[in-house]
This record gives sequence, C-alpha cells and structure tokens, in this order.
Amino acid sequence: MRICIDSCVFIRGLRTQDPVIASVLDKIGPSIRLFIPRLVAQEVARNLSTPEQVRNFYRLFVPFEFARIVDEPVPTRFVTKYGRLGLPAKADAFIGGFTEWQELDFLLSDNRHFLRQLQSSAFEVVTPDDFLQKIRTVN
Repeated sequence: MRICIDSCVFIRGLRTQDPVIASVLDKIGPSIRLFIPRLVAQEVARNLSTPEQVRNFYRLFVPFEFARIVDEPVPTRFVTKYGRLGLPAKADAFIGGFTEWQELDFLLSDNRHFLRQLQSSAFEVVTPDDFLQKIRTVN
C-alpha cells in the first residue's frame, strides 16, 4: 500500500504528539510506504514550532527506503486536473495531482477541501482515524 500524508496531519501530529498520527507513522514500513512531495516537507518544516519538531519530522525519512520525499516536479496535467475538480491551485491541486501521479492508494488529510470536495477514482482521501480503521479491517 502506498500513501501520502498531507502537511496538516504532520503538523498536528508533531505539535501535539497526537497518538492517532503517531500510530499511523508507526505503521510506515515495507507494507505501507509513504511518499510526499517536497512542497509538503517544506510546509511542514515552516509551520512547526521548534527545531526539535523539524528534526523529528525529517527523521521519519532518513533511515528508511519506504518513506520518501519526492523532488521531481508533478506533471502539469495532474495539477490542472485537480484544479478543475475544485481544489485551490497553489497547494491542494498540487497534492491531489501528486497523489495520482505517484499512483498512491490513499491521501491522509484533515483538510476540508480534500475531505468534502474531492471525488477521485485514482485514490481515496481519508482522515488518519479512518485510515487506521481501514488497515485494521484488512489485516
């Protein structure tokens, strides 16, 4: 399974030490692989409160081959597609486009634009809680 986690989830998890988000991150491994665009990493780092929180975020990616920050540009056609679906162009359409382009299964987000407005057959948008419920029923 391949997932993307939106910046709002990382920020909440690292600022508050949210146990649900910690549980999601603990599941990252050979069977649940994490991919995020560089834009998400930059937004997370910019919005965390302390240097320690920033270090903890980047530590998620250092030792593992199954967690990756993708630097390649998202093809414009994917970003345009998600802009046409009603997502704000600067970030949300980019993340939606990234998720489809990378052929990911889930986008984990608390963002109301994703959760309420996005209907995509390419991937499923879920909250961290919903994601944990889904993987519990699979296992």
